[in-house]
Amino acid sequence: MDSLRSRIAYRPPIIRRGMGRQLACLFLSAMLSMPGSAQAQQWQTVSDKNGIRAESRRIPGERYDELRISTSLKVSPEAIADYLFGKFLDENNKNVSRTFIQRGRELTIWSDVLSTPVISDRCYSMRFERQNFANGEIRVKFVSLDYVGRKPTPDCIALRSRGEWIMTPTHVGTRLIYISLTDIGGNVPTFLAKRSLSSAAILSIRKVVAGASGLALPQGIRD
Repeated sequence: MDSLRSRIAYRPPIIRRGMGRQLACLFLSAMLSMPGSAQAQQWQTVSDKNGIRAESRRIPGERYDELRISTSLKVSPEAIADYLFGKFLDENNKNVSRTFIQRGRELTIWSDVLSTPVISDRCYSMRFERQNFANGEIRVKFVSLDYVGRKPTPDCIALRSRGEWIMTPTHVGTRLIYISLTDIGGNVPTFLAKRSLSSAAILSIRKVVAGASGLALPQGIRD
């Protein structure tokens, strides 16, 4: 985004030592006290059934809602993290062509080409990074990157995404939370994109619950 630059000459005021820090604090306080319209909204429940709760909220400046999907399962955070860095990334999907750039249990980077018969191809690279905490919680943060590799077509559209998997140990297993903010790019109608993104997020957590628990994946989940 281009920025406007003022070319009007002026004489900067003299700021006493320590005043700069005070002004910065005042500016920060003013920003934090701005109306809520400039801040993320509260989470709103979209659905809550079969042990899976889906929530969404608006983020200023973003086209689509941020999603939060949560559930509980009877396996450890370690088992879930192992699945995320293993079979979760290896499962075949007829619409996705995947190339791994770097593969590890703590950090993995890969490139995807998402093809569908309705919209243009989406090309993106993704970074998966694991964080371990003293209380046994594990977080796997992900963020999209500029596409690494040769695009299949020059007009392949970039997809942006960021979020995390949060695995908090409980007395019976793990509380699992999946947070995602994704912009699929292009001119897809907003209502269609929102519905697809919400469905994909719920399917993702269903896949992780089944896979990490050693169960068969729900029918059609690879599609």
